[in-house]
Amino acid sequence: MKHSSCVWAAALMLCTATGANAKSTNANDSLVQNYMRSSLYTIVLNSDTQNNFYEEETKNAAVGDGGIMAMAKSIAKTDEKRAANDDNTGSIFSLPAKVFPTIAIPNQFNDHNLAVRVVNFDSIRNLITPEELEKFAVKKKSGIGMLAKSMAGMSTSTDQANNQFDQYAPAVINRFFTSNAVAPNIVAKWYDYNPGDKHWSYDSLVTITERGSYNFSPADLALAATDMKMRQKIDNTAFEMIKNTYVMAVNLRFRSYQAIVAEASAMANAVGSQFGGYGALAAKVASAGASAAAGDGYTVQAVSSLYRLKWNDDINQDFAVNHIEKNSSLDDLIKSGLCELEYIGTEKSTSNIRQSLFSDKPISSLVTRATARAIDEAIIKLQNAHEEFRTVLPVIGGDGKGIIYAAIGTKEGLNEKDEYEILEANEDENGKVSYKSVGSVKAVKGKIWNNAYGAEEELAENDKATDSDREAVERGYTEFKGKKGDYTGYYLRLKKKK
Repeated sequence: MKHSSCVWAAALMLCTATGANAKSTNANDSLVQNYMRSSLYTIVLNSDTQNNFYEEETKNAAVGDGGIMAMAKSIAKTDEKRAANDDNTGSIFSLPAKVFPTIAIPNQFNDHNLAVRVVNFDSIRNLITPEELEKFAVKKKSGIGMLAKSMAGMSTSTDQANNQFDQYAPAVINRFFTSNAVAPNIVAKWYDYNPGDKHWSYDSLVTITERGSYNFSPADLALAATDMKMRQKIDNTAFEMIKNTYVMAVNLRFRSYQAIVAEASAMANAVGSQFGGYGALAAKVASAGASAAAGDGYTVQAVSSLYRLKWNDDINQDFAVNHIEKNSSLDDLIKSGLCELEYIGTEKSTSNIRQSLFSDKPISSLVTRATARAIDEAIIKLQNAHEEFRTVLPVIGGDGKGIIYAAIGTKEGLNEKDEYEILEANEDENGKVSYKSVGSVKAVKGKIWNNAYGAEEELAENDKATDSDREAVERGYTEFKGKKGDYTGYYLRLKKKK
């Protein structure tokens, strides 16, 4: 790699004892090691027009419920109880976008969020020109045009105003990226850009230093201050981290079960719906209608589009020579057009909200839980579909007899049928790390960590929880079974999803 490695000379002076054996502060698992992670910036596309439409949709769907649910509510006074315990103001259909910025980035990624997390879809949509709409139309065969193609036909309603959300989404996302200089700002965050005199000061690279130090011991870091080979090794690590920076743009659609069932009944093939599972969902709601105590239901539907920072040797070299070494400003970097985001793919996911009619738990807390789980499910689907987005996580222990441990669980969509490959990390002469598959493992049934968002709270609410339910939440890691051997220092990555 040709780019300058002197960036690390002073930056390494900031390093502490954080190294390959440093432990996580995760309260659920004191055994988790720090390790090299991809970085993620998430944004939500919020449309008041869309939210208002779904609110009206629910009101209209409720008219046909035969009065069963309304009568049960009257008896239980559930709405009054929930309202009394809920500090939310405004429509519940706008809640997913409100709670989105409060939800932490999953532990399998470094948090690379920029200041703007909620995108006003309606205001940007009003600025989209016919030329932009045409540029990102379905007919495009590559690049961001593939996003438009993936959005086609996924609308959840025949209402024309709502359909336009999907039609305009690719152009709106692109305009947001451009007008907010998202790609250059992502790079600036990596290098802790300073608007003062020394924009890219070598002695303030906190982000790269902290994230890059996970793979190195204190001795390695000290050696790099004087040893060119070690410095190059760490520099290569920084390069690998930066190119694994992603942006996920999510549209959250909060809908009632009643509305979904009404829609499903009008569809020729409900089970084949873009969001999947409508047939099963209809059955559940039919059952709920027969028993008022089963309660109302809602679902958060997430449409998530993934982008990756475009970063290669040539771009890295250009950035080092023409921006770091010349101390250019962020505005110079933006004007250069060097930094771009490339489209990876789009997936759809759902998370359901169910609550007894006789519960007084505020709906806002349930929406927060469902929103977080919908986002987790979106990440799972994107990882299943795109191998480059799959995370590599460390083996944190084992018995040497075929059982190994890793800090992954239901939050990551794990089940006992999934196959994970065991990876051995190897370095070339320049310090670049590659992974060699040396075996495979599957999770042990009954030994899977329930780390889903809100699992602890959900457990506390369940008066029928078993010892197994409690153990699954408290265990802090999942057990995998494979061939015998000591896999200390090895890693796991999803190989086949079942």
